[in-house]
Amino acid sequence: MQSDEQQARARLHAALGMPFEMSRREARWLALSGDQIAFAADDDIAWRRLELEGWLLARWRAAGVPAPRIVREDARQRVQVRERLHGLSGTEIHCEWAASPLYPGELPDVWSRLDDAPLSTFGERVAAGYGELAARIRSAVSVVDASAAGLGLTSRRTIDIDDAIARLQVSEGSTAAKVAAVRARDWLVALPPPDAVIHADLHFFNFCVAPDGSITGVFDLGDAGIDTAAQDLSHVYSLGSRFAAIAFEAYGPVDVEHVRRAHLRSALDHVLSHGPGTPRHAGIIEWTTAAFERLL
Repeated sequence: MQSDEQQARARLHAALGMPFEMSRREARWLALSGDQIAFAADDDIAWRRLELEGWLLARWRAAGVPAPRIVREDARQRVQVRERLHGLSGTEIHCEWAASPLYPGELPDVWSRLDDAPLSTFGERVAAGYGELAARIRSAVSVVDASAAGLGLTSRRTIDIDDAIARLQVSEGSTAAKVAAVRARDWLVALPPPDAVIHADLHFFNFCVAPDGSITGVFDLGDAGIDTAAQDLSHVYSLGSRFAAIAFEAYGPVDVEHVRRAHLRSALDHVLSHGPGTPRHAGIIEWTTAAFERLL
């Protein structure tokens, strides 16, 4: 009898018909080939999620969002194939342990970034594209249509803020950051009502850019859903106050307080998921400390 992985590999091979790299993503298997990416869902629930993502991708593309096309689907095999987008992505756009093309010269620390460290020309273009991309996504689909299609709230609304603050208190973070987090607790919990359909995980590993910094594609809709529009800008402050200002200008009218809250909630969420002993723990605590010291 074939294992679940072997069965998934056979389904994906039948859909792609070419060599691929396979990995696991929650309730689905992911296959990467040269110009295509395929998903094999575990069950009907996971397949329904893929169908919803396909529905959302079509509407994003119609609104000018550079999202991948659905190449083919097989509901019986629960396999969906999308075009694979190409460009600079992830650490090719920015990394935290070496020189980053977003900034001229050496990588500024997170405090310097929040104190208005300059961006490179490439960084300025990425920041503007980030805001434009988030705005296009926000306006592409209405909450009413998404709800009717079966799209629900994002998981970003269910962070255990009290647990995260408690973990921050016993971390190496600064006293000032710990005090600020406790004082801000009620504000962090009091979320604005959901008012948009968003990507919900809009960062450098989920979009790609051209060498000049213009955004050429966005992907990975695994967290997409209904939430407050500002949530899609929650990562901008980690790139610095100047990056955030350029992104906001490109995005259009936005409640900056809502973005600050989304960013601080994201920092606390990372405190929960990257505890002591994990590779990113020290960097997460540094980021969280700087955010609470500078943004409150």
